[in-house]
Amino acid sequence: MQAAVLEGVQKLFIKQKEIPRCKAGEVLLQVKACSICRTDLKCYELGHRDLKLPRVLGHEIAGIVVETGSGVDKYKKGDRVQVSPGISCGHCEFCLQGRDNLCRRLKIMGFNYDGGFAEYLLVPAEAVLSGVLNMIPPHLSYEEASMTEPLACSLNMQEALKITSSDTVLIFGAGRLGILNALLARNSGAKKIFVVEPLERRLEQAEKYGFAYLFNPAKSCLYREIMAITNNRGVDVVIPCCPAAEAFNSGLHLLAAGGRFGFFSGLLPGDKMKIDLNLVHYKELTMFGAYGCTSAHNKQALSLLASGALNVKKLLSQVISLEEVEKGLKMIKTLSQLSVVVSF
Repeated sequence: MQAAVLEGVQKLFIKQKEIPRCKAGEVLLQVKACSICRTDLKCYELGHRDLKLPRVLGHEIAGIVVETGSGVDKYKKGDRVQVSPGISCGHCEFCLQGRDNLCRRLKIMGFNYDGGFAEYLLVPAEAVLSGVLNMIPPHLSYEEASMTEPLACSLNMQEALKITSSDTVLIFGAGRLGILNALLARNSGAKKIFVVEPLERRLEQAEKYGFAYLFNPAKSCLYREIMAITNNRGVDVVIPCCPAAEAFNSGLHLLAAGGRFGFFSGLLPGDKMKIDLNLVHYKELTMFGAYGCTSAHNKQALSLLASGALNVKKLLSQVISLEEVEKGLKMIKTLSQLSVVVSF
């Protein structure tokens, strides 16, 4: 089989590898689609704390079962499945609380195990047993199903924030995750959703989803405009879906007293901008962190896609082959595409 193997920083090679064979409890998938994440780009350019090299990257995976090991009776050849990439221990305090994304023994496909930038993927027995494989309905494409994991991460954030119909929501970034968070906020009933994005082509993409309040901070005074719309109150919820400290800081200033801040995207290392955390104190703000997603979030996200409650077809802006994966990573870096999916 062909696989994109990362052997070091910016050392990615298309290689021929043996197709894995199933042992007891394991499942072999033929990968059909794997979306490229900014985390994949970080691994490629800088490495990652959880990354063990050499490694096949890719953790937003959809495929078809081609073989099952002995003892596997829940899945059969021909099943279309989405992969929840986290493999937790199942018995620590966080796993027992249903917060398996915080498991201290968490292993992730595409980091600790080989991921989806390959023609075949072997799902370990402990992952199969913990239920990481979710059935894709016939009407949902593999490319759409590969959006499940980023949607699940967004669900994790919004679950913490508990957005309701009375909330005014401000989202920084109209990339894939920004739009997914805006769609979820609307699905929760939020009537006023502000989306901030300096790239006009991304604002145009957000406009296709019917969001009325779109702002380019390079062309207008964001603070003045949002305060005017909210009668100088500010917003109830802020979610920065980009790693810029400027967005983080602006969000704190634009939150109303008692507002909720979703720390969804980590900050860039070395960003020198001073963040006024005293605002958390003076305005009694509440901050919520969200890291990745649980297996349950993946199931919930796939259900939303399957039911049509959220439609991600417009987010599928670029589909590439495995041989083009390095080119795809560069597309993510330059923000030239809203999303990039490796399709097999």
